[in-house]
Amino acid sequence: MLQIVTTLKLKVSPLYPVDPYGYSFNSSYRNHDSLEYKLELGNAIVNFARIVPDGFLVVFPSYYLLDQCVGCWKNTGSHANSTNSSTIWERICKYKQPVVEPRQASLFPLAIDVRN
Repeated sequence: MLQIVTTLKLKVSPLYPVDPYGYSFNSSYRNHDSLEYKLELGNAIVNFARIVPDGFLVVFPSYYLLDQCVGCWKNTGSHANSTNSSTIWERICKYKQPVVEPRQASLFPLAIDVRN
């Protein structure tokens, strides 16, 4: 099942250049391995998931960064030394059902099938 998104349903909003704590959201190559960047981005997505009705789209500049961020979020709490028992990924899943685009285009229909 593929849902067609019309312009009436779509609003494009870039992420603010800095988070509430002043950390810069910069997806340049030099920040790809920064744990702080991944955590702040993940926490921003949790906040969007909490307040944005329906769904939203997060676009990464590469599959590498997508994989790095999702892996980090599945294994880390809000902050690197957090005692919070839930991971960023679990907090995202509390509000939304994430769909991660597979690298193989043939697997995309399976990824977006919300019934699996």
